Amino acid sequence: MRFNNLTEKQIETIKKVYNDKVKLSWEKRAAKLGELFGVSERTIRKWCSDNLNLKEKTDIELEQYAEAKLRKLNKNKKRFIVTWGQNNTAVHKGFYKNIEAYAKHIDADIHIILGRYKNPTSLTEEGGEDFWVEEIDKYKDANRHNLHKYLSILSDIKIQPTATNPMSGMQGVSGINSCIFGSPKVQMEMIPVLENNKPKMMLTTGAVTLMNYTDSKSGKKGEFHHTFGFCVIEIKDNETFFLRQVTADDKTGNFSDLYYRVENGSVKKIKEIEALVLGDLHCGHHDEEVLKSTFELTSHLTPKHVILHDVFDGDSISHHQMKDPFVQYSKEMQGTNDLNKEINKMMSVLDKFTRFNNVVIVRSNHDDFLDRWLKNEDWKKQPTFKNAPLYMDLSARLLKQYGKGEQHVIGVIPELIKERYPKFITLKRNASYKVKDWECGQHGEVGPNGSRGSLVNFRKLNTKIIVGHYHSPGRKDGALAVGTSTKLRVGYNNGPSSWLQSHVIIHKDGRAQHINFINGKYTTFK
Repeated sequence: MRFNNLTEKQIETIKKVYNDKVKLSWEKRAAKLGELFGVSERTIRKWCSDNLNLKEKTDIELEQYAEAKLRKLNKNKKRFIVTWGQNNTAVHKGFYKNIEAYAKHIDADIHIILGRYKNPTSLTEEGGEDFWVEEIDKYKDANRHNLHKYLSILSDIKIQPTATNPMSGMQGVSGINSCIFGSPKVQMEMIPVLENNKPKMMLTTGAVTLMNYTDSKSGKKGEFHHTFGFCVIEIKDNETFFLRQVTADDKTGNFSDLYYRVENGSVKKIKEIEALVLGDLHCGHHDEEVLKSTFELTSHLTPKHVILHDVFDGDSISHHQMKDPFVQYSKEMQGTNDLNKEINKMMSVLDKFTRFNNVVIVRSNHDDFLDRWLKNEDWKKQPTFKNAPLYMDLSARLLKQYGKGEQHVIGVIPELIKERYPKFITLKRNASYKVKDWECGQHGEVGPNGSRGSLVNFRKLNTKIIVGHYHSPGRKDGALAVGTSTKLRVGYNNGPSSWLQSHVIIHKDGRAQHINFINGKYTTFK
C-alpha cells in the first residue's frame, strides 16, 4: 500500500496511534500500524516523518527541552503555581485538572519543572529516550527565574527523584534568595541569615505525575515518599511574597490551600480546618502582630483543635542567666525578673484562646525552666526576694505532685494553666495527641531514646508528626516543625538566624501545610 492511497480516516488513525506515547512504546505502535495497513515498520516510520511531519522521538525530546529552557515569566501575574513532572510518565488526571482550575480561580501562572528518571521497568519507557506528555508540555519549564526580588525557581537544576534529601548541598546556589526546586518529595528548610536580612526558605514542589519508579530499594523509597503537590506563590509587593506548599489526595487529586478546597475541577471556599498548630508562643516575647493575624486567620477558618507550644518563656527565672550579675541587675531595673508578673502575662495571652474548643498545651522544655528553678535554686540566695513567696507556693505544688508518684507529675506550668482553664488539655511529657493521623503531642526537643530531637530523627518514626521547639519551620516528608510566634530576635538567638513566624494547619482531608508570616501577614487572599 502506498501513502497516496490512504483515506483521510486512515491518516487520522495513524496520527492517533503514533501520538499514543503514554500507553504504548514505539515498537508496539509501529507493529500495530504495520499490522493494520500490511506494511513494514520502516514504511510506517517513513509515512510519519516524510508525509505527516510527525517527528521522531529524539527530535521531540530535544525540542521539548529546548523550548522549556526558554520558558519566560509572565510578569503580569502576581501568583504562581510550581510543580514537577517526570519524563515518560502520565500526569495524575484529577490533580492536573484541579491545578488548572485553581490557577484560573486565583489567576496564577503554572510552571511544571521537567524531571528525568531512567527507569527500564517504566510502564511508558520508550527505548530509553525521553519525552514529556502533552499536559506537561503545555506548562514545561527548565529555566531559572526570579519570581520576585527575593525568590527564585531553579528549574534548570535536575535532582534525582529518589534522592532522600533533594536540597542537600544546595543552600548557597540561590544567593540571598529563597528558592524552589523540582522534586516529587515535599520538603522545606530554613537557611540562617544575618539580622535585617530577608528570611531564606528552600522548598521542593511535589509532583503532578504518577508514581513511576524502579523496583530497587531506592525506587521503592522514592515511591513511598512520592507526593502529589505544588508550591503556590503570592507576590504582595516589591519587598514581600508569600509561599506555601500544597499536597493532594493520592487517589482523587483533590486538595486544600488556605481558604480554598478544590475538588473535581471545582473551587470553593472553606470555613473550617481540623487543627491549627501555632509557632512557639513564649508569652511576653510573642509578636502581637502575628497573634492579631492568627486570629484573623481563624475568623476565616475555625479550627477544631488548637495546639500551643512553649506558652511559658521563663525569662524571669532562666537558669541560662541566673549566675550573670549584670543581666540580673538589668532585669531588676526593668522589672523583668518578676515571676508572678510573667505568669500573669502568660495567662492574659491564653485568655485569648478561650474562644476555641480543644485547646491543647503541649508539654515543652520552657515549662521545665520553672520546675528546674524550684529544684536547683535556693530562694534565700536569689538576686531578688520578690519571687520568694511564689517559690514557696509552687514548691509545695510540685512536692504534692511527686507525693502521688512520679507518673503523676505533670509540672507546675500545666497545673497552673489547668487550674485557670479547666477545659484546656494539658499534656504530660510523653503524651500522644493525634489529629487526622498527625502526632501533635510532642514538643520536639527530645528525640528517640532520649536523643536530641530533629526532623531527621522524627522522619523515621512510625507516624506523621508535627513538632515545635526549633523556631525554624521545616518539613522532612511526614515530619513537620512549626516556627515561632515570637519576635524574630529575642536576645539569645545571636548571629545568623533561621527563625520564622510560622504555623501549621491540618485540613479536613488530613493534609498539612505551613502558613508563613512575613511582616505579620500571611496572604494576599481576601
